[in-house]
Amino acid sequence: MARMKARSAKGKRVAKDTWKSKVWYDIYTPQSFGGDVIGQTPANDPANLIGRISEISLRDLTNEHSKHMTRMYFKVDGVSGNNATSQFVGHDTTREYLKSQVRRRRRSKINAIVEVRTKDGFKVRVKALVLTAVRARDHHKTEIRVRMEQIIKDMAKETPFAEFVHAMLMGGLGSKIYGDCKKMFPLKRVEIFKSEVIEFGKAAEAPVEEAAAEEVVEAAAAAAAETQE
Repeated sequence: MARMKARSAKGKRVAKDTWKSKVWYDIYTPQSFGGDVIGQTPANDPANLIGRISEISLRDLTNEHSKHMTRMYFKVDGVSGNNATSQFVGHDTTREYLKSQVRRRRRSKINAIVEVRTKDGFKVRVKALVLTAVRARDHHKTEIRVRMEQIIKDMAKETPFAEFVHAMLMGGLGSKIYGDCKKMFPLKRVEIFKSEVIEFGKAAEAPVEEAAAEEVVEAAAAAAAETQE
């Protein structure tokens, strides 16, 4: 337990329990990810919460047991009362799971690392893995890597951030890569095993809030015109 020393009236040092001054805060995912509580964290000042990273498995968030190997990371970006809001900042896949997928021989592993920008301006680094059903030659690997990179770029460009993340985590992006690349060479599996948000764009909720604000301004202007008449 964290303790600090303080002086008593007689000048002697006494132990002071700093945990008594801390408050527990609930951490929520963004509304685009369900707005669920993903954990609690203590702090003696709400400002100290900003920037903290909370981790949760995709299985715990979605109740899909097949997603136990995927871990999601959310960074606290705001505090209201005892509630802390957060932003998705990336995901990864457990090393044990990845090793179990690539340990078999006579398969080729093809990695791709792509930096993309989503339709709403988020810049994301995506790491993907393709496992072939049989060993591939170098020119096959190159062709598959080029194609998978293009698929990732195209999907990011055409979709908002929240939809792109959903495609990465729930298999939509991997299925697209698998469907296209298996026409080029026999494949065994595709994994989007890691992502990292490099730059934040415009939040999905922002346009709605701005539209509401514009409606309020327009309504006020209309009311003022009627009053003048």
